[in-house]
Amino acid sequence: MDKFVFRCSKKTLLIYAAIVWMFAGGMVMKLGYEVLLAAQGYKMISVIVAIGVFLIFYFSIFSKMVHKHEKRIKNKEKERLCVFSFFDVKGYVIMACMMTLGVVIRSMSFIPPMYWAPFYVGLGTALFSAGILFVRGWMKWEQ
Repeated sequence: MDKFVFRCSKKTLLIYAAIVWMFAGGMVMKLGYEVLLAAQGYKMISVIVAIGVFLIFYFSIFSKMVHKHEKRIKNKEKERLCVFSFFDVKGYVIMACMMTLGVVIRSMSFIPPMYWAPFYVGLGTALFSAGILFVRGWMKWEQ
């Protein structure tokens, strides 16, 4: 029974990764976007900051992470993997730290929303785009 519970093909695992990354990115982007819509002024600066954050996170971190995880998944010996294995342990630790930091920043209110909102829009867009890279990997999958 154990070999059928929470297992999927390597190719399907890429879609699960895409869904998780795109969902997380969409949620983070939405948090920042809602604040920016309600804010008065500084729209152009916010857009520039969001684009800068996107470029840094997407090209320096997330795109490299996606390729690393795709390669790791493809090189696994087993054909059916745990649905949660699209990340390694380090990836889950990083994700937990980022989520915790985000919650702390918003709940403690020591950084005004107008300052973290453009960061969230850029970060969320980068996460969502990384999810699209997983979709691309899924589409290019060769057995």
